[in-house]
Amino acid sequence: MSPVKVAIVGSCVTREAFITRNNPHYKDLYELGPLAWQTGLVSFLSDPVASDIASAIVPGEKVNDHGARTMARDIAKTDRAEIEEFAPDFLLFDIYSDVRYGLARIGSATITNNPNSFRKTDYFAGGEGFTTMHMANAAATYVPLLETAVDDFVEWKQRTLPNTTLVLNCFRYSSYYRTSTGDLNFVKYRGDQKRDDLYRRLLQENDRYDSLYRSILSRHDLRVIDNRDRSYHSDGNHPYGISPWHFGRPFFQDFMADLDRMVLTDVMRGAHSKSTLASVDS
Repeated sequence: MSPVKVAIVGSCVTREAFITRNNPHYKDLYELGPLAWQTGLVSFLSDPVASDIASAIVPGEKVNDHGARTMARDIAKTDRAEIEEFAPDFLLFDIYSDVRYGLARIGSATITNNPNSFRKTDYFAGGEGFTTMHMANAAATYVPLLETAVDDFVEWKQRTLPNTTLVLNCFRYSSYYRTSTGDLNFVKYRGDQKRDDLYRRLLQENDRYDSLYRSILSRHDLRVIDNRDRSYHSDGNHPYGISPWHFGRPFFQDFMADLDRMVLTDVMRGAHSKSTLASVDS
């Protein structure tokens, strides 16, 4: 059987299903292609930043190489063309970056207001030449923008990738994390009030995700991977730190099992070409 081609527009909540730490044998079935990493959908559909302005947005010493590459792609909008060329069987996406990071308007273009890259630049520190918007304090403006972006995203997929299946990853943040000594709640309810207030605000974003999923799915008949009815822990030993969105292995194992079932269902129904999903080496 030929590998199933997968591309991603999203973040760690989707990407980390395709690492051997969480699913050791995923490469037996899947070929992972282009990754529009930490790119919000509003940014993904935007025009590129004008070249004269883009040249002024330099990573600097505070941004690591990975962050610099992510920001460069987000500014130049190279992801769409790469995904089109790859022509995945499945295009997975999540809305983490739109909800968690927000956007920055630069001229007629929009980029993701990424705290791991753009917010660390001298250009951002200068505070001129752009405006920012975040779901937390501008939902009345941002939500319609995101809904329109989803509409445009679906239309772009149908127009340029008619044989690709679009899959929305519906997730919620975890309220607890697991370490070698046991499970611990992010909100401790005693001790550090400032820390507790931070995590309460973060976990309240789950309601925003739920509302957005309802809106998106009422507008579009999308395939979904949705395990919000299950409880998953965050990884207390995650290489990028403990957070409500850095899930432990069970989350990604269930994600992969759902995707496997989706692929198998499509194979059985003949939804994809035999040459792609059911070829057998002679």
